[in-house]
Formats: sequence, C-alpha cells, structure tokens
Amino acid sequence: MALLIGLGIAPSFYSYASIVIERPLNFGTILISNHAEVGRVQIRANGQNTTNGPVHLVSGAHAASIVLSALPAQTNIAISTLIINPHMSHSNLAISGINLTHLEHVDRVFSDTLGNAQFEVGGTIEIKSSPNQYPDGTYRVWASIEVSY
Repeated sequence: MALLIGLGIAPSFYSYASIVIERPLNFGTILISNHAEVGRVQIRANGQNTTNGPVHLVSGAHAASIVLSALPAQTNIAISTLIINPHMSHSNLAISGINLTHLEHVDRVFSDTLGNAQFEVGGTIEIKSSPNQYPDGTYRVWASIEVSY
C-alpha cells in the first residue's frame, strides 16, 4: 500500500510569486501485519519517520518539499495548513479507516535576499482496525497550505 498526500497551495497575496511542490508528502509503501489493531505512520517535517502498532514502513516515505520564489526579499512568510477531508481515497473512492490526522510544518519562513524560501511538510496517518484487509494500491488525500505575508 503506497500513500501519497496531495497538497493544494492557496497563496494569499496578489503578486507573481511562484509556489512549487518540489516533492509531495509520501507515506511510502507500508505493510499492515494485523488488521485488528490500530496503527500510525508519522513522517516528520525533518524527514524522520515513526510507525507504531501493526504498521511497518517498507520504503519510499518522505516529507513534502515546498519551494517559494519571486517574493519580496527578506520577508516574513506565515504558513498554515488545513486538512480538507481526512479520509484517504483509493481509486477515487473514500476508504473508511485510513485518515490523515495531522500535518507538521514550521509556522514561518523568511525569504532570502533573492526572494526565495523553502519549507517541508510532514504528517501523520492513522489506520484503524478493520475486519477486512485494505486494498493494495495508491491512496490519496487532499490538504490545503496557505502562504501569506
């Protein structure tokens, strides 16, 4: 099971700033050894990852990398996030029991002298107990990131 988080960017300024998701948040390929127990996968913004319960990370997990450019030089930029719908979807169908519960990021970044900034976004998913196995495949969930200054 591979879990990928889609991040929507909502700039709150009216300029020609560039916002690029250089690398999406990815919970990697995970293995659930016991579907009767609750488990979690946490991908920290600094790249560290943790699992608990019957969930085991096999490969591919990493935090998102967001690159901002064409901003005013040396500007204080506020960052906030919103989980639009916490339920993961598989083949565009919501799957009950796998939820994005938290997004982790810095609250502020400062643009450099060229008007560029970068930050990472991590997150936590919870996999609830289920009498059935979750289908193999890629799961998605959407969250919003607001960048304002």
